[in-house]
Amino acid sequence: MKATILTSIMLMISSLVIGQVSSQEAIKKLDFLLGEWEGQAKAVTGPGQVQELHQFESVELRMGEKMLFMEGKGYQENEMVFNAVGLVTFDEGKQEYEMQSWLATGEKTKAYFKEKGDKFFEWGFELPNGKIRYFIKLDEKGRWSESGEFSPNGEVWYPSFEMLLSKIEK
Repeated sequence: MKATILTSIMLMISSLVIGQVSSQEAIKKLDFLLGEWEGQAKAVTGPGQVQELHQFESVELRMGEKMLFMEGKGYQENEMVFNAVGLVTFDEGKQEYEMQSWLATGEKTKAYFKEKGDKFFEWGFELPNGKIRYFIKLDEKGRWSESGEFSPNGEVWYPSFEMLLSKIEK
């Protein structure tokens, strides 16, 4: 009888584990971002105000390939005016991605990060006055294309960011 109960419990537990994605498998889906990137970015900084940047992104795997580490640096006239770091991990228990980011200004955020398709992800977070969301994908030429939107209410969205980067071949 004990053997039957133990076998039943083991089968129930194994059925919960089957079909789950490991953190390494999930992070591997972001391999298309690995490497050094360079290009142009535009950010809306206020009504009618756009900041244009020469943007660099460096992306690598860390922590036994269970974490994606990204650092972005934006320049105007050879002066760095933007610097951010982002970490993407995968929670095996919840079966969902998590993202945290930090700006050089001291601001930080915990963001959602969702797979939307093959080499296509969305990430975003809430602000006191609305929401921000970004869409990352490779375009038909293999460039990193990222666009961002702001919404004061989660219903109407306004373009707030665009970036197009090419991989730097070494």
